[in-house]
Amino acid sequence: MLGTRLKISAYERRHRSALLDLAWHSQWAHKHLDWYETDQWLDGEMGDVLLAWHGDQLVGYLGLSLPIDGWSWIRLLGIRDGRMPGLVVRELCEAAEARCPALGINNIVVLMITNWLPTYLSERGFSLEDDVITMNHIGHRPRAAPEHSARIRAADQRDVDGIMMIDRLAFDAPWQLAEHDIWQAIRCATSATVATIDDELIAYQLSTRLEGLGHLARLAVHPAYQRQGIASALIEQLLAEFRQWNLEELSVNTQLSNLPSQRLYERYGFFRNGKDMELWRKQVG
Repeated sequence: MLGTRLKISAYERRHRSALLDLAWHSQWAHKHLDWYETDQWLDGEMGDVLLAWHGDQLVGYLGLSLPIDGWSWIRLLGIRDGRMPGLVVRELCEAAEARCPALGINNIVVLMITNWLPTYLSERGFSLEDDVITMNHIGHRPRAAPEHSARIRAADQRDVDGIMMIDRLAFDAPWQLAEHDIWQAIRCATSATVATIDDELIAYQLSTRLEGLGHLARLAVHPAYQRQGIASALIEQLLAEFRQWNLEELSVNTQLSNLPSQRLYERYGFFRNGKDMELWRKQVG
């Protein structure tokens, strides 16, 4: 079988059960960290998905997110346990990269969450772009509320356009969110707040909690209002909410290269916990 040419096909709705079954049972499965379960992402047709077949058996799959400014994430990648891993990844990547020009994809990125990915993606020309670090806040460390002129309130679906505008201004590719991501994030968030000045939305945060742990998933301030205490106010209010829920631990991710972000969180007692992830990239156009 090692010399067998695989058949690569585009995902169709009729393949849903086979892909989900493989994703569930395989130990060689990657799923990007976002707001969607795999079935939701597939059903929403939020990317380009290819399947690898050996005869009638599904042996692998690869899904790329819809691009933003030419950047796309490897959203899904999986192979049947130990079954021709190099061959499956190579042929799926070759087929996906051939489709990138028509999809407007110039760069493919992936978070190295699973330990088998680097070996096979390095063979496909992916290389380290940055590190994503995790920082933790433990215990109750109340601080004086920072001075600011903003009003902080709960976010709702009417804020999606404003949040997306801030997201585009505050983040570079590949970290920007699509509109459907923001809709889903607000639905899923335990805490979603926005800051406004004269009814203009200038900042937002989205956070989750699971089994007594909180996670600050997203925080962004309009560039014109940065360094004015807005981000600090959103963090302080979030910590106050979590204290009310008796949550002792809050985590956040940021890039190793983003020193201003790290300094902001450090002022609130966040510290690196060593759970870092590598961001790899391949330029395809």
